[in-house]
Amino acid sequence: MTLGTVTVTAQAENNTATEGTGSYTAGRMRTASKLDLSIRETPQSVSVVTQQQMRDANMQSLDDVTENLPGVTYSKLGTERSYFYSRGFQVTDLQIDGLSTSMAESFSADAMSLNNMAIYDRVEVVRGANGLLQGSGNPSAVINLVRKRPTREFQMSAEVGAGSWADYRAQLDVSGPLNAEGTLRGRAVLFNNQANSFKQGAEADNRMLYAIVEADLGTATTASLGFSAQRDNHQGYDWGGLNTREDGSFYKLGRSVSQAGPDAHLNRDNYTVFGDVKHRLGNGWNLTAAFNAVRSKASFVASYPTRVSGSIQELSWVDAEYTDKQVAFDLHASGPYTLFGRQHQLMLGLSSRRDNFDYDIYAPLGSQRIDINGFDFSSIRNPGFSSTPTAYALERNEKGASIATRLRATDALSLIVGARLSWSDYSSRSPYTTASFDSGRQFIPYAGVVYDLSPAHALYASYTDIYSIQQYYSPSGLLDPVQGRNYEAGVKSQFFDGHLQTALAVFQTEQLNLPVALSMPSTCGLSGSTRCYTEGGKVRNRGIDLEVTGSPTPGWNIAAGFTFSDPEYVAGPDAGKDYNTTLPRKVFKLSTDFRLPGGRWRVGAGVQAQSAMFHKGKGFHIHQGGYTLLNLHAGYEFNSHLRLQLNVRNALDKHYYQSIPTNNNYGGVFVGTPRSFAVTLRYDY
Repeated sequence: MTLGTVTVTAQAENNTATEGTGSYTAGRMRTASKLDLSIRETPQSVSVVTQQQMRDANMQSLDDVTENLPGVTYSKLGTERSYFYSRGFQVTDLQIDGLSTSMAESFSADAMSLNNMAIYDRVEVVRGANGLLQGSGNPSAVINLVRKRPTREFQMSAEVGAGSWADYRAQLDVSGPLNAEGTLRGRAVLFNNQANSFKQGAEADNRMLYAIVEADLGTATTASLGFSAQRDNHQGYDWGGLNTREDGSFYKLGRSVSQAGPDAHLNRDNYTVFGDVKHRLGNGWNLTAAFNAVRSKASFVASYPTRVSGSIQELSWVDAEYTDKQVAFDLHASGPYTLFGRQHQLMLGLSSRRDNFDYDIYAPLGSQRIDINGFDFSSIRNPGFSSTPTAYALERNEKGASIATRLRATDALSLIVGARLSWSDYSSRSPYTTASFDSGRQFIPYAGVVYDLSPAHALYASYTDIYSIQQYYSPSGLLDPVQGRNYEAGVKSQFFDGHLQTALAVFQTEQLNLPVALSMPSTCGLSGSTRCYTEGGKVRNRGIDLEVTGSPTPGWNIAAGFTFSDPEYVAGPDAGKDYNTTLPRKVFKLSTDFRLPGGRWRVGAGVQAQSAMFHKGKGFHIHQGGYTLLNLHAGYEFNSHLRLQLNVRNALDKHYYQSIPTNNNYGGVFVGTPRSFAVTLRYDY
């Protein structure tokens, strides 16, 4: 007996998770426009650090991820305060699952914990401006951390690790269905890390709990709700770093030297609640509503050095208490439509976010002098602080509406056009001044074009704006927003049946209305005693991005990128001078992993090479020459469940300075991490 043909029609599940793929590349991403596009169809420079790449390189923090992200660098002002940069400008906003999280305040990195990648599936980056979805920010990049989600099948992984300087960690990740039908699913991650440091007296205690529940509310609707709690404590916290000599040269000190003292600390608690509802409207259309709420509290006691004379330095102490509350909402719909006989895509979105950042500063009751060439770490003690703080309050608000469409003009030509209407305001309050700024309605255009030369090669070009409310003050209040622009063109290709992707881009990025210092008494700012500014500076950055990711052959993963950028002032009193020379102009990054014949052994390496960083001041020159770092890893699979991995970072033990300051008198010199080892035993079920 023969049955007739049975046809089953269903809408494919939009799962872009990289977990379990074993790949260094991803097929699709929505971070650039929320349209369902492949990386080749996106007319901007985009990159993904996948779960496999994070595991191979033993990436534990966003700093570790950034070291492998093409076109992105970071500098430090404190061992836990990192500032991220791309295309010459600071990245002021991160995204978590596509919802913006502000890092724009000077102390945001003190309150926000970003040193745990255990709960994230991947990290996506869009270089250049992302004004269409983000509204305000710098024309640098948007970094999107994408959380792990529950799986429909049961899975469990457990790992323990040990590394240099008594660095011990343990992690448990359990996911799967919570009922027989599989309509209710959950995932939980437990993480614990206890570590010392190559820095004298430094210790870390990091604990995290992450849980998410996902439910099918019918055949077309899925809802999720989750939370995370992280306690992140650092003793002997080095905030000020080291000074240079008066001429800008570095002191000949051991890499373990720290002026922090045993009383210095940064202790912070982060609590996040998030969720979304996704509804399939039919005909390929999807509607998503999401929210993300973060509350961070931090206690900070630390010092920075000021030169008294010669090698004698005075340690100036700070005691601060931070509270940061951020809430973000997003509602968007996307799907196909037909016009003139062709199918196109449309995205409509609404978003809102608020950041309330409050901090109290307690004045020190004294200071301490040391000789940088010889001092006792244990003798450095904080001088005590006043019992009455000076209170500061900062608030950012933004709302916006976005629309974007991908028009298939021909089989080979696609046009992406869109715009955002954005409203932002910023207010600051202290005992010395109160100021606020409302940007009013800002119109942000977006345009891109992609032309398929063949099934494997595509040309593209794009343009977009962005703006950013700044924190510099004129005598009459906050300056007008900085305006950003991004122009880009390039070619994206696929080889080896699409398993290897390449991208080459040329770009021009601009910032207008940058602050210019006024020649007048210092009577501005939150304290009423900082320099006064006016608008007038303009910076232009031109450069290239080159990226290669994927698998040239089965068992071989590779991710490589080279970036050259050359930002300079083109208007204002510094016209013709280089901009932000404490960042490298040329950066090359390579990560690779190869499975040896037999399938049990895997070996790999990572290379990070960058050009020189420097700052020339009046009578001094700080210079860190170009350097190359080599990381190595090797893994052995006992069976399909149990794996052992060894990672060696800075394998050649290069002595270098990761960050350098723009002055020779207030610290800011941070030495790079020496050679270190880590062993990880992982069990997967």
